[in-house]
Amino acid sequence: MWVFRKKNPGEKIRNPIQGEFFATDAITGPAQALVRESFQNSLDAQSEALPDSAPVRVRIKLATGRFALSPDRVRTLFETAYPHLLASGNGLRSPPDPSKPCPYLVIEDFGTTGLSGDPATEDPPAGDDPRNPFYLFFRAEGLSGKTGLRLGRWGVGKFVFPRSSMASTHFGFTVREDDGRRLLLGAVTLKAHRLPDDPAMYTPDGLWGVERRDGLVEPMEDRPTIEEFRQLFDISRSTEPGLSVVIPWVDEEISFAALLAAVVNDYFYPILNRRLVVEIDDGEQRVFLDHSTLDGVINKWRGDLGDKPAESVALAQRAAVFADDKRIVLASQPVGSAPKWSDDLLTKDQLEDAVKSIAAGEVVAFRVPVHVRPKGGETKESWFDIYLRSDKSSDGRPVFIREGIIISDLKARRAREIRSLVIVEDEPIASLLGDSENPAHTQWQKDSSNFKGKYTFGPSVIDFVVNSVGELVALLNRGTNERDHSLTFDVFSIPKPETPAPPSPAPRPEPPRPPQPPEPPAPPAPRVNVDKTPGGFVVRPAPGLALPRTVTVQCAYNVSSANPLKKWHPADFAVGSRDIVVDQTGAGSVAVKSGNVLMLEMLGADFSVAVTGFDTNRDLYVKTSIKSNGDGDSQA
Repeated sequence: MWVFRKKNPGEKIRNPIQGEFFATDAITGPAQALVRESFQNSLDAQSEALPDSAPVRVRIKLATGRFALSPDRVRTLFETAYPHLLASGNGLRSPPDPSKPCPYLVIEDFGTTGLSGDPATEDPPAGDDPRNPFYLFFRAEGLSGKTGLRLGRWGVGKFVFPRSSMASTHFGFTVREDDGRRLLLGAVTLKAHRLPDDPAMYTPDGLWGVERRDGLVEPMEDRPTIEEFRQLFDISRSTEPGLSVVIPWVDEEISFAALLAAVVNDYFYPILNRRLVVEIDDGEQRVFLDHSTLDGVINKWRGDLGDKPAESVALAQRAAVFADDKRIVLASQPVGSAPKWSDDLLTKDQLEDAVKSIAAGEVVAFRVPVHVRPKGGETKESWFDIYLRSDKSSDGRPVFIREGIIISDLKARRAREIRSLVIVEDEPIASLLGDSENPAHTQWQKDSSNFKGKYTFGPSVIDFVVNSVGELVALLNRGTNERDHSLTFDVFSIPKPETPAPPSPAPRPEPPRPPQPPEPPAPPAPRVNVDKTPGGFVVRPAPGLALPRTVTVQCAYNVSSANPLKKWHPADFAVGSRDIVVDQTGAGSVAVKSGNVLMLEMLGADFSVAVTGFDTNRDLYVKTSIKSNGDGDSQA
């Protein structure tokens, strides 16, 4: 039976807002939110009793259209809930119509532990009491027993289940690994509401189960009720440990194609690593995803998935089997200081090998050491991996994966024409980054309440990881291209393999030449440095340059038949636009004088300005002129 509790006098009215945690541009819809959060729960609950090689298996059954349940088949189940589901002001945008069919979704995991813990627990576990997943799943909000390598932290991920229902309703049927008990409990989450002809205010939460005398609703355990429920919603679980969640009146935006796209885009890495197997079935079509079928599924459904998954999966397939002895291991960071990217992280031989391999189209793997120190704890050595491959079709945006889940909304530095993966799996760094994630697991946030003040140099570690691909590629470029001190240069990405030049004809003897005057002395050292960086350039004061200085920077795409600056056109690019990004650090300022001219005020030796986003298929011409106290223009 359904049990809804009346609000006590003086009790606050609580209108749940957990769904807002998943309303982010990085989550494209309810199907993606459901897959991301539910799959995390399943991977976290993987059974330790099974071999390490045994994957978690997830089955998704979608029943819509002609496969939806008729009104008569669900009338008894929801008879006492309908008054609340249809009540005015309950928060439902499209309440279920008792006279129409009930579309539903079932999501089940296998190879997991199920919801252990005392189902009659009324209050959260205290002190060192063992975790109670059953309590946390059904009776708690904002509480989580997940720590360390557990993917979730906020205790709101389970809200994706009612959020996926137009009736904000879900059922959980669990078989527990530890004691074999089979438990079934239903829940609905509304706003505080009133029923017609009833002056009482009802609290948001309703539960379907067995009500005790003291009002606690316990799960169903009798075999006839469970078997009838299993048959009604086509649940495949019988006695296998794990959790089956039923979502009646499933959101109409949750379709077969949306579910497939969410699984492929967000969980291709654990599928390739044989940690996860997924089946999706909507009655009309069925797909089975494991490490051996992923490529075929992507090709078959390319019209719905697009090209991006195939490109990322191809790199991830190489990453999944990459030999440890073939990785390039960067130098360790100094203990007791914030991690920073610098040229001394790679030896000359490592750098040359990496550039040659990337230029040849090979995948190159880097292992990046990093130290993690919780506040008040000991420093731990950790690492993460970076995989790079040259790809002209890539927009340069890295793909970040923590413990199998893609962190999809990071403002990372890009490396154009480079396809990249950043894989974080080692426990210390994975825990640090996991603690910084927002509830939707799309960002690493340095100021989140779960993270702020928890780690020494914590924000610096996040920046070090987030900017790792762009910084690493810039490091490779700096190491292979001698610094151009002329202040005017063409910007190139990582060089292509060189082809042997044709043999030169034998030189002809030259007639005697008259004595030449001595060469003029070399020009003085440049007063600013202009360095190449992927998709752009960086301007810095040269060592020893007297400051302050005013520097004018002009840029244009190079042309062979005329002055590039005179041929610049606003259609080529506009500095400071969304595409051409200007990033200034250190003491000084930057002003855009026009679409291709910058005015720099260099006040300190730490001043630096990076201008990126140019078309890497075109050569870039950059010219600077310098002005200082009382000086005229100095033009290169």
